Amino acid sequence: MADAAATLIKLQDVTVRFDGRDVLHDVNLSFPAGRSTVIMGPSGSGKSTLLKTVAGLIPPDSGKVFFRGRDMLQLTESGMKELRKASGFIFQDGALWENKTLMENLALPLRVHFPQMPPAEVQRRVVKALEQTGLLESADLRPAGLSGGEKKIASVLRALITEPAILFMDEPTLSIDHTMEGRVTQMIADVKARGCAILAVTHNARLTSTLADRLVILDAGTVRETGDFDQVKRSRDERTREILSEVLGEIASYDTDLLALLEEQDKNRPHQATEGGQRPGPGTTERTP
Repeated sequence: MADAAATLIKLQDVTVRFDGRDVLHDVNLSFPAGRSTVIMGPSGSGKSTLLKTVAGLIPPDSGKVFFRGRDMLQLTESGMKELRKASGFIFQDGALWENKTLMENLALPLRVHFPQMPPAEVQRRVVKALEQTGLLESADLRPAGLSGGEKKIASVLRALITEPAILFMDEPTLSIDHTMEGRVTQMIADVKARGCAILAVTHNARLTSTLADRLVILDAGTVRETGDFDQVKRSRDERTREILSEVLGEIASYDTDLLALLEEQDKNRPHQATEGGQRPGPGTTERTP
């Protein structure tokens, strides 16, 4: 577990209930600064609820969530502003403001969190972000005039425009085509490279292989297993292996060690060639952005 100085967010005995049912039950987790954590589990396991609880969007029914050592429920208004300023959230459905143009959607976080920033600088930053993603011609359109992929890109840009220390992502590549998926994956890889802590829910094998330093395996609202990517993917726990197989079966194209795990090869059996080349030797991984 990360020490207190390196821990951004910590959950202590957290339970969240909806309609009298525990969606999360006695969850204890720590999320370190500067590292990327992917939360995975079967449908209905509580992944999105966990992500929103960690981000302070859903308060726990019991237990505590700490942000930089402070109980989120006890944060003052200035403390909550600090949390919001330090974080960005990519929502599953984009969650753009429908009554605002694309330009206004991206400018709003800068105006809220950096009220002293000159309007010309706000516009410069937004225009630069739109130019880099090929959306400048759509700057004056409202979300209704954008494609699904453009909305997702816009949601990513809005989350990143303030250069947050923490990025929360709920299925950032869901329902977009292969080209848009590649662009989103590269943007997230660039954010990771500059040291941003990332907490993500995703079923995307390529994205997981690209960004995951740590995995959290969630099952029926409880943490089945957590730890470094290489540690958890080699878990001998049967249920963890089932979840990995179900959620990340296609990651074999990007991580041949995991392919060997899912095929349950005997560790003394010689590595065999795979399509496109040879498997790496023990202790090596192959990650493709």
